[in-house]
Amino acid sequence: MTAKKVILDLDNAMGMPARDPDDGLALALALVSPEIDLLGCTTCAGNCHTIESTANTVRMLAILERSTLPVAPGREQPFLRDRSAHFNYLSAKAEGAASRLWGTPARPKKPDVHETAPKAHEFIIEHVRTHPGQVNIVCTGSLTNLALAMLTAPEIIPDIHRVVHMGGAFVAPAGSKFIHHWRTPDIPDEVWRNTLRFNTHFDPEASAVVFRSGVSLTLVPVNVTQTVFLRQGDLEVLNSLETPFHQFIYENTRPWITWSETVRQLPGAHMHDPLALAVLIDPLMYRFDKMTVDVEAFLSGGFPWLKQCPGACRADVAVEADIERFERFLPRRLSAPLP
Repeated sequence: MTAKKVILDLDNAMGMPARDPDDGLALALALVSPEIDLLGCTTCAGNCHTIESTANTVRMLAILERSTLPVAPGREQPFLRDRSAHFNYLSAKAEGAASRLWGTPARPKKPDVHETAPKAHEFIIEHVRTHPGQVNIVCTGSLTNLALAMLTAPEIIPDIHRVVHMGGAFVAPAGSKFIHHWRTPDIPDEVWRNTLRFNTHFDPEASAVVFRSGVSLTLVPVNVTQTVFLRQGDLEVLNSLETPFHQFIYENTRPWITWSETVRQLPGAHMHDPLALAVLIDPLMYRFDKMTVDVEAFLSGGFPWLKQCPGACRADVAVEADIERFERFLPRRLSAPLP
């Protein structure tokens, strides 16, 4: 088996109060998976600011004794949109009553990234040029860095092997367990409609650049990711493994699982981003349909913008996943030792 070359572009908020740690768990999954040859991480905004994602990722890799893995900081702002209200809401939420679950985690105020480190889009361009036709870019946050790389060096687009992105939604058949019903009791509908924007929607203009590029694109939409969880029982297995790697995962994931159970009344924590990364590890856990990305509908806020019809912008969309298989796979794989 030849490991797949991967750049992981992530908005890593692992350890931050009231922020989803699943980007960090996707990184942990990449580190322990022999199917993945992780070339480095690029950081973006969404769950947190880019500078926070960079700091969290650098800190995480240092604790896991993987400090030699490159971390390339990305663009802080979307191309056109003002996301001040988004971050103001996240900050206020993190200071609310549930923040006590996280205590006061210590994080560096600034990422310890060397001044000569390339920017995220430069890192992407460099590695696609070095490994033409081999690099898979997994985007678990916004598509800003990838779009900037494409605009800066459009000649690399045919040499990107695949882009995997956690994002999108489609209309599932009646009775399907994958019907889109994303709603969380801790966040009012009005806030979802007008304030918060994650992943594909954080920087719509950047997403449109990627959609229109013709790159080989796989989307793992929220229809599917909303169905998979990591539970407290899974986490206790990790706690029994007394290594820095497993203790880090346990200590930084346990508060979010407790939050999800008590505040959101869920059976565990959603595993959106690990499910997206696992497409490159075991694609047989998924069923894919070819769908059209309706870019105009997407930019105008229309729904759905993934459609089963002919069109210019096409993507492989995960429309089903073997939930039980993935929920067995994830804790078992995370329990493995770091290579």
